[in-house]
Amino acid sequence: MRQKPHLLLRRLGQRYMIADASTGSVNVTGVYTLNATAASIWQYAEEEGCHPEILARRLCEDYDVDPATALADVERQLAQWVEQGLVVEDNP
Repeated sequence: MRQKPHLLLRRLGQRYMIADASTGSVNVTGVYTLNATAASIWQYAEEEGCHPEILARRLCEDYDVDPATALADVERQLAQWVEQGLVVEDNP
């Protein structure tokens, strides 16, 4: 699994947004808002790929959360991003 190319994460006050920058302009129907924890997961995935165990470990390092909860949260977030088309399955 990997993030779709040309997606940018930007902070707006206390929230974050992901927008597709491939066309040079932002289509507001394709903007997704994130809280700080989801934005952290997105940033970790940019650095290390969309590997649930690695992302969960990073959450545990930065937040006071147990490994099982972190893994469940990461898997749920990745599934949502796949559904929204922000994360795509790797080609075999």
